[in-house]
Parts: sequence; structure tokens; C-alpha cells
Amino acid sequence: MRILFKQILIQDSRSTHYGKKMDLLAENGRWISIEPSIKADADEIITGDELLWFPSVVDLRVHHTLPGGENKEDWDSLRAAAWKGGVLDLLLLPTGDPVPQQPEAIQYIAQKMAGTGLACYPAAPLTLGNQAENFSDLMDLHQAGASWFSHGAGSLQDTDLMLKCLQYLQPLPVKVISRPDVSGLSLFGQIHEGLQSTLLGLKGIPELAETMQVKRDLDLLAYVMQHSFGLANANFSLHFSCISSAESVKLISVAQKAGLPVTADVAVHSLLFTEEALADFDTLKKVHPPLRTEKDRLALWKGLKEGTISSVVSDHHPQEVEYKELEFDQAAFGTIGLETLAIAFISEAKKQGLDKVDQYLSHNSAAFLGIQQPELKAGEWMKGMVVKKETHVYDSNSIVSKSKNSIFLGHSFSYKVAGVYHGSIQ
Repeated sequence: MRILFKQILIQDSRSTHYGKKMDLLAENGRWISIEPSIKADADEIITGDELLWFPSVVDLRVHHTLPGGENKEDWDSLRAAAWKGGVLDLLLLPTGDPVPQQPEAIQYIAQKMAGTGLACYPAAPLTLGNQAENFSDLMDLHQAGASWFSHGAGSLQDTDLMLKCLQYLQPLPVKVISRPDVSGLSLFGQIHEGLQSTLLGLKGIPELAETMQVKRDLDLLAYVMQHSFGLANANFSLHFSCISSAESVKLISVAQKAGLPVTADVAVHSLLFTEEALADFDTLKKVHPPLRTEKDRLALWKGLKEGTISSVVSDHHPQEVEYKELEFDQAAFGTIGLETLAIAFISEAKKQGLDKVDQYLSHNSAAFLGIQQPELKAGEWMKGMVVKKETHVYDSNSIVSKSKNSIFLGHSFSYKVAGVYHGSIQ
């Protein structure tokens, strides 16, 4: 099958054609020609005004509902939601019930979507059942294919356990993922501790709950690296997920400049919304970490521009409608986001003047997973998405996920994913 793309603006920053309008011709899933103009027969011609070619999205934070949460998301709806949003590679947190913590479970998840165009990368739990009592079989899990470890969707509260996990894993080419939060400080909190929490009469979640944990984990990492006796693997690192505050950006930046192996990502909704979005008690905007201040939001963008934050994630967290349509303090945290990650970030990044948007959606995250996106050149697999400049309002009828708890319902986007392509499954 031949597909011809006409006059499409290349947004793959690794390509020599970056920023140029080109014609692209693919046959049987591989690029065969990329020229300013191509005249050739094709089975399908993709043309239109203001079309852009992006590499497919790599999402580093998806709450896994399986097994046990098929009512929220199953394998079919997960694939449909990811595909619709241009996400063809995703990291699944160890958040099923029961927790996937056997080598066989890791292998099953990694192979589940083979041949569908969607690749799943399972993170393994640091402790059995995410209970912070006994270590999981870290070495066996790594040998089974897990190169990413986390405490469910959160952070180990036990300092000694976290230290031992870092010490045990530092000789391996693995990433330890932490969603920094001191649970004792955020306990019963509903939104960011600040003006809105005071006005709304809701218990706040202080910035300190995040920054204290960032400081602790950075201190532990520094201690481990100083006492590694040169055995630390070059690909070992600590990764902070969903940072939300200006102080966290500053702390991580200082650590990176000091040479510590630390990286960070940010949830896309933290780049768009602030605590003011909760003035009407909208439970769809109840997320953890909470939406913070405008100062924090701008600091997160600055962190992206300066390289402190390397990736933007969806923090896809399906919840049933019954858990969202409640009084605010009873509603569950979380938003779905696979379908909107790309269009939300592209739309806002253009306003912020951020260059090389694809780096944060694709290439940096791919490097984190240890994979590489195919290059945009003749002979390589076609893998990416066509994005169209088109203003539209996101509504529930657009959602293909089983859960509909999107923070972006009613939000206006200036771009949409018009097509997703993966040549190896043509």
C-alpha cells in the first residue's frame, strides 16, 4: 500500500527536513521518498491546509488498571485511547489489583500488545503489593524485562526502604520513579494549599509535601552515589514524576548541575491549569499533585525550556463516573489523558514559544525507556502522527476510553490528531 502526504510541515526535530513543508511517500509501511514535491501514484493521498508531521508520542505515566479494574479501562480501550492520541509507546505503573509483581506478569504485560502498534513497558513495584513492607524480587523482575521501578503511583514513605532500594538498584541500568509526596502532610488534602483552598473551605495540600520528598530523595541519591565505589551503572537514575511546584524545579536543577543522575517529568494539565480552575468545585480538575499557582505553572514551563524537565506525561488515571460525581471532598483524584496529551501540549507550547515540541512528547521519553523512534528518512519505518491545526472543543462524545473523567472536558484546543501511522503493522 502506498500513502502520499502532500505539503506537510515536518515537526520531527531530528530530521534534516525539520520546519520545512515536504511531500512524503511511504510504501508497505516504509518511507521511500521525502522531497519538496512528489508526483506519484498512491492508494491514499493525505492533503489539506496546515498539516504537521510529528513522531508518535511516548507517555511515561499511565496508571495501570489491570488486572482488577477492567470496569475503568481494559486492554482494548487502553489501546483505542492511546492510538487516538498518537501514543504508541507507554509506561504502565504497577497499579493493578493484584499488583503485577511476578516476572511472568512483567513479561505478559510487555508482550500483551505485540502486533497492535502499541508497545507497553511495565514498571515493577519496589515492594510486594506496594505495601512498603517487603522488597519485591527486584533482580528477577529486572531480568524479566523491567527496567523501571516505582512504589505504585506514589513514593516510598519509609526512608530506610527507599535508601536500600536505591543502593540495591544502582549497579543496574534501571530507573527508580518517585511521585514525590509526604503523605502525612497531604493527608486529607483536596487542592493546593493557598488562596483557593481558603476561599473554598477545603483542606489544602501544601507545596511542602512535594518539596520535602524531593529533598529527601535527592539526599538519598547523593549518599548512594558517593558510596557506590564506582559500581553505579551509567544508565541508573532517579526520576521524579509529575512535579508541580517552582521549588521542585529549582531543587532538581541544582542536583542535575551537581552531576546527580536525576530526571523529571510534568503532567500536561499542570502546564495549563492553576488552582483558580477549581473555583467552581469541578471534581474533574481534582488531581494529585494538585493544580498549583500561576507562579508554579510558569516555573514548570521554564523548567522545560531549560532542560530540567525532560518529558511531558498524561498521568492517565481512569475513574468511574460514580467516583467523580460526588461532593468535592469525597470525589476521587485523577484524570484520563492519553487522548489529549499531544493536542493539549502542542496547543499550549505554541503559545509559550517552546521550540522542538517533539522532544518533550517523544524523543526524551523514548530515551528514558531505552528505545528510539524511527528516523524520518527513506528506508525507515513510518511511525508518527499527522496533526491538523483546527480549533475545536473537547467533549465527552469524543472519548474512547472506558472512563470519561477528563480534566479537559469543555476545553478548546487549537490542534487535533488527524491520523496515526505505524508502518510495521500495515
